[in-house]
Amino acid sequence: MGKNHRILVIDDVHSVLLEKLAAYSVNYMPTIAVDALENALQEATILVMRSKLNMTAEWIDRAPNLKLIARLGSGMDNIDVNYATAKGVHCINAPEGNRNAVAEQAVGMMLILLSNVYKGDREISERVWDRKGNEGRELRNLTVGIIGYGNVGSRLAELLVGFGCEILAYDLYKHGFGTSQVKEVSLAELQNQSDIVSIHVPLTPISKNMVNQEFIDRMKKPVVILNLARGAVVNISALIYGIKNGKVLGAGLDVLPNEKLETLSKKEIELLSYLSDSKVVVMSPHIGGITRDAYILLAEVLADKILKWDNNLPLVN
Repeated sequence: MGKNHRILVIDDVHSVLLEKLAAYSVNYMPTIAVDALENALQEATILVMRSKLNMTAEWIDRAPNLKLIARLGSGMDNIDVNYATAKGVHCINAPEGNRNAVAEQAVGMMLILLSNVYKGDREISERVWDRKGNEGRELRNLTVGIIGYGNVGSRLAELLVGFGCEILAYDLYKHGFGTSQVKEVSLAELQNQSDIVSIHVPLTPISKNMVNQEFIDRMKKPVVILNLARGAVVNISALIYGIKNGKVLGAGLDVLPNEKLETLSKKEIELLSYLSDSKVVVMSPHIGGITRDAYILLAEVLADKILKWDNNLPLVN
């Protein structure tokens, strides 16, 4: 069946994907500019992409033969999935490929913030040696609330079991997933009990600005907040509000609402400057899912899903 498909790959992928799809006609163009894509899309029946293109309805209409959009990653927020589906274009992604990478970074951020490693490092660079002022907390004595129990959230729970902490999980769309080690709770219960909140939800109209001032005010205990999902899920002004009034003890951010730093507004620059200057905020440039291991596994997972889709086999997505 693959002989009838023409695959266009517009982002860098590990060679394992190309090897697994060798029976297809594959046009590998990882360096192609966006303004040159329209011609390349004309004959493509399968598009493999990551983040180069915002696959809007307009772009979908420019690909008259397209049958499948396969995203090399977890989120689908740069694809108009509803419009694609209405046009008969199936959409798949590969969240299984980097679930462990993101979960491990979440654990790392927790430990850095709880043990005041980052704060202590900043102070030493200022020639301040303060042991007592950097007294930390142990994860085993705390309660971690996970919001979003999909691929990353569930993997994070698996990693946390070994630390002996209490694990709570809330998911708007899933129910009945609780185990002897992970307690399924409501959002209100999670806010009432958690010392740490780690967010792993897709960006949707419902989740946008989910962590706002009201959310923070509803936290019963001072909390550490981690966002390794999508930047717009956390309202940065509200987060800073929480830090200033002591409701938020620290934050780990792998994502920001606007990650194109050269386009930041004056207000966004002010907010980012506050985060950058804070000794209780750890940030990274959206690298949670970017490891050598995930680079390979993402390609393997996505290639296998493309093969299953083409052969009308069930796939989990």
